[in-house]
Amino acid sequence: MSLSLFNALAIELSDFAGSGVSGSHAAVILLLSHGDNPALLFTRRALHLRNHPGEVCFPGGMREPDDIDLLATALREMEEEIGLPANEVQVLGRLPEAYTRAGTQVTPFVASFDASYPLVASLSELDSIFMVPLSLFEQGIMVREDVFEREGRSYKIPVYHYQGYEIWGFTAAVTARFLHLVTKVTAVKWR
Repeated sequence: MSLSLFNALAIELSDFAGSGVSGSHAAVILLLSHGDNPALLFTRRALHLRNHPGEVCFPGGMREPDDIDLLATALREMEEEIGLPANEVQVLGRLPEAYTRAGTQVTPFVASFDASYPLVASLSELDSIFMVPLSLFEQGIMVREDVFEREGRSYKIPVYHYQGYEIWGFTAAVTARFLHLVTKVTAVKWR
């Protein structure tokens, strides 16, 4: 199943050339593991951080002057945070830009990787790295919907619970968008 899933995602996702993305200030990367039961990788920010301590997120961060594009930002942050080098992932494309509650425009990229690669959380940035099988999202790990307002519009964002982790806010919104795409490209139900 996963090979056809990855091929279908690569066809559906936007061109991943970061130079075509204007106005974005940050990038994240959604990492999907290979195998019969693909899983999505998440991280939890360290508790000692000033901004968003303890929150679940994807590897990523703010663009730096030396980054040639936003894909370079996402890949650099991925290696800094979880020790996964760019040559160990296959970039499938990108999702449309999204905004955080603070108004930061973020470009989410999607890549596949071999989950057997030994990941190491940067303790200066992260408390942990964990993976959630896609099949569990279908089985119902959403526990509620939060309502956020931005520029006079209300948005319902799912909240997911998995093994003591709470996935909410921007990360949950991007996850939901990705899961919607997975549902669209798969003709059969997740295993």
